[in-house]
Amino acid sequence: MRHPSAPTTTWSPNHHPPLPPVATTTACHSTETETNLSDSLILCRSVRAVDNDVESESFMARIGEHAVVLGAGMGGLLAARVLSEFYSRVTVIERDELPVDGQARKGVPQGRHVHGLLPRGKDILETLFPGFEAELLAAGAVGCDALAEIRFQIAGHTLKKHSTGYRALQASRPHLERHVRRRVAAIANVTLRDLCEASALETGDDRARITGVTVTDRRARTRELLAADLVVASMGRGSVVPSWLEKLGYPRPEEEGTAIDIVYRSAFIGLPPESLSGDKSVTIGVRDLPPRALALFAVEDDRHLLTLIGHGGEEPPADPDGFLDYAAELAPPEILTAVERGELLSEVATFRYKANLRRRYDRLTDFPDGLLAVGDSLCSFSPVYGQGMTVSAIQMSILRECLTRRGDRDLARRFYRAVAPEIDNAWLLTVIADGAMPHATAHPAPHIRAAITALEPVLVAAERDTVVASTLFRIMGLTAAPTAVLRPDVLARIALANVRAATGTTLAAITSLLGIRTPHTAMSVDSPTGRKPSHDTDHTNARHHRRPDSCDGGGDRCRFRRAVRGNHVAGQEDHRFRGART
Repeated sequence: MRHPSAPTTTWSPNHHPPLPPVATTTACHSTETETNLSDSLILCRSVRAVDNDVESESFMARIGEHAVVLGAGMGGLLAARVLSEFYSRVTVIERDELPVDGQARKGVPQGRHVHGLLPRGKDILETLFPGFEAELLAAGAVGCDALAEIRFQIAGHTLKKHSTGYRALQASRPHLERHVRRRVAAIANVTLRDLCEASALETGDDRARITGVTVTDRRARTRELLAADLVVASMGRGSVVPSWLEKLGYPRPEEEGTAIDIVYRSAFIGLPPESLSGDKSVTIGVRDLPPRALALFAVEDDRHLLTLIGHGGEEPPADPDGFLDYAAELAPPEILTAVERGELLSEVATFRYKANLRRRYDRLTDFPDGLLAVGDSLCSFSPVYGQGMTVSAIQMSILRECLTRRGDRDLARRFYRAVAPEIDNAWLLTVIADGAMPHATAHPAPHIRAAITALEPVLVAAERDTVVASTLFRIMGLTAAPTAVLRPDVLARIALANVRAATGTTLAAITSLLGIRTPHTAMSVDSPTGRKPSHDTDHTNARHHRRPDSCDGGGDRCRFRRAVRGNHVAGQEDHRFRGART
């Protein structure tokens, strides 16, 4: 513990030997002399229409002296990147100790589990950090051709595999966040301060504007008031902003949510090369009861991250043997074989998620100037659909546009009004997908029930038609609105695919009843390939492809079981295979 009189320290990104060195940031406090940043100012003025205003000046000049960001997760880091263009100094306050490597941390409990960076999120990161994709790939992240190298199954329907022309990017959450953090830390006017905690907002006498935040530095054991022109709170779904507002005499935002009760159990595994037949990721969604799902993603360092998911009270086992047995209930035979021949490289981690949560700041009519709540503080989604990081990136892209167009004037109202439709789209996708699960109760809203009913024919078409599959992929990637499936050409394809599917089912039933055996090479109207749909061949067979209870026969098939048995001790934190990579 540092002595109270010790100088305040800042997080430094300089301890990353595998990567090129970056500039070290220097502590910057409200009492220090302003650094001359005139060389870095971006001045660009133009005239454009904004909202319902006739014209408004667009600018990217400094609009304030100091902005404070609370939280150094993805939302907070991206906020700091955006604010660095408009404020002379940006200070990021983080409660956790920030790791210098790719380790998960306490403040991001979902960081040990599969994460998806959706197409729109990836594009925004590349805009904010030019060359970011190439940097991440050079550091070991996995690029893949979507949907050609992705096996994605929803409600028993596997999206038709083909190249969409889009390159997906796969990495563990800590690896991705580490590189974003290093990029942000390299910005000259940004300071990252870890082991610091915000405890209260400071306001003027009329409480109309936030003027700063009280911060406790646990390392230096000091408390200070950071004066700020803008405070951006990206403190996760457990954010204290509603309580702070209430103490200042403002109303709390309304909260919306649905109980989903999800349990994640995940572990890093090493798989034999090319054991997944070219697939870079495999996702098997809930189809039957009990509601179970699986995700297997190739990530950095030649590892795969295996996540098993239980819904509605269903819980994957935490012990390695039970973990693999649970996977055997879900994985297609070739996936299960690959996993059985692999090595367990980490402990089995757990993450519990009880409900989606959305705070309707956009409906507040009274809100202080100088404050924004963003990221999961604003909306927290089911982790199953991988929307969190991308929705945070969308929010920051909108914040950048709001500041560019009209500075901080009426910022909260404009920001929340612009963000709401984007969150609406992502929220709708989550509600529909959750509502379509076999254990879900009927949604009270008629339009949601209608959308849930309409999902099945879309999925039937998506496993047969490349245009429908691509459209659905873009919707899930948040690059297209859910209404994209209502385009006349897409609707026509959905209708045609469902007619063919129904015809094929009827013919199959008739031939079975009459005892007629059709040649296995005959083209089936159920599938353009002439084979049965993948959800029949992969998923159904996998449920009966049970792993044997013993490995007396030896061989590579039993490698995973022997590895985890050799190290698992009840209550032991680390279940890694002896001598395995870490």
